Amino acid sequence: MTERRKERRIPLGCKVGIRPYGGGPTVVGICVELGVGGMTIHSSHVPRMDEVFEVAVLPPESGGTYMPLHARVRVRRCHGLEQAGLYEMGVEIIEIIR
Repeated sequence: MTERRKERRIPLGCKVGIRPYGGGPTVVGICVELGVGGMTIHSSHVPRMDEVFEVAVLPPESGGTYMPLHARVRVRRCHGLEQAGLYEMGVEIIEIIR
């Protein structure tokens, strides 16, 4: 399989809050990796292709006082994982908020 990304992504493993547009509760997931143009998220949220929503990536809990990364993202891929009810989505960062 050929790597299509141009930007390098770094492993992260931080909690992420997913806030769907149009209401609904915030869903908690894990930001598996983060790069300049996007991120990979594991979550129970099942998005539509090209769905746009906001995320808040929480900083690691160890040391320091860091602010969450708030961004508007667009879903570019999604597939189910072996663990029932868990999905992996690749999202493109459209806009950094705050």
